[in-house]
Amino acid sequence: MAIDSSAVGRVYPPQPYEVSREKVREFAEAIGDTNPVYVDVEAAKEASHDDVVAPPTFVMIPVMRGFDILMEDLGIEYARVVHVDQYFNYSRPLVVGDRLETTTTLDAIRQVAGNDLLTIRNDVHDAARAHVCTAQATLLIRPEENGDG
Repeated sequence: MAIDSSAVGRVYPPQPYEVSREKVREFAEAIGDTNPVYVDVEAAKEASHDDVVAPPTFVMIPVMRGFDILMEDLGIEYARVVHVDQYFNYSRPLVVGDRLETTTTLDAIRQVAGNDLLTIRNDVHDAARAHVCTAQATLLIRPEENGDG
């Protein structure tokens, strides 16, 4: 069954997230990125940052909190989801100590070959409400299994 198009424009409650040194280190290690600005304060300062910075895709950690709320609201199981597209538009890098707030908006739904394509925007701001990043994803939602085999 197609997702109700009346959900387009729905904005979900802002989700808080604090960027920690340990989480940035773990993420950089998990993706195999050995750039020293992700783990070494001095290297980050030499690169003109105040502290250790997070890899660009790290923002998906706070973004996923908004995805979870949207998926629950729309009754979508992650097993039906294919992540089709993703992009990030940064105003500045994420830095250890940032207290972020991510607001998730369902921008569009369209149907293609029996699937729903969702366009989801996540606006990430810091504690001063300054824009840090906008993430936009396109997710393909496969139809529910109907048990017919």
